[in-house]
Amino acid sequence: MRKLAGLFPLAIVGLALTGFSGRALAATECNTKGGPQNGATPLSGTLVGGVVVNAGDICFLSGANISGGVRVNEGGELYVCASTINGGFIGNGAAELIFGAEELNCGGDVINGAVQISNTGPGTLPVSVALERSTINGRVQLSGNRGPIAVATDTIAGALLCKNNAGDLLDEGSPNTITGGVTCKFAAE
Repeated sequence: MRKLAGLFPLAIVGLALTGFSGRALAATECNTKGGPQNGATPLSGTLVGGVVVNAGDICFLSGANISGGVRVNEGGELYVCASTINGGFIGNGAAELIFGAEELNCGGDVINGAVQISNTGPGTLPVSVALERSTINGRVQLSGNRGPIAVATDTIAGALLCKNNAGDLLDEGSPNTITGGVTCKFAAE
């Protein structure tokens, strides 16, 4: 009983720290009302606690340095140019997810952590998912996506895994450097 009594103050301190840290790490909601193709003003600078894009929102990140990762919820759109994401990326049910697309004059990105993209598309652009000209320090998992996917000129320090996507990946004539296993197929162009 004395041992349990001694743990009680520690438990209170732990709960207090958890409560305070939850507020300090709240994600920044991003809705820039458009992407680079329509002249939207991007969200940039240092963002702590991560970024979240909600249903119906369009988020344009350019020159951002994010800690805490990025999450795009069902129906959201994300365009990322010349940014660093620490903590990985998760997108489930997004309309479009575009990283470093040369067609949109975007610089490549750095993602430190895993990338998980599922059930995305079809969007309004020629591709629903574009991971281009970026360095990804973690595995990339693409599953159940409903539109075209471009993975081109990337350096991926991890596996590239695909399952149940609508079609094979496009590398746009620019192959990737991948250090892990690959279960994805690339379409002949």
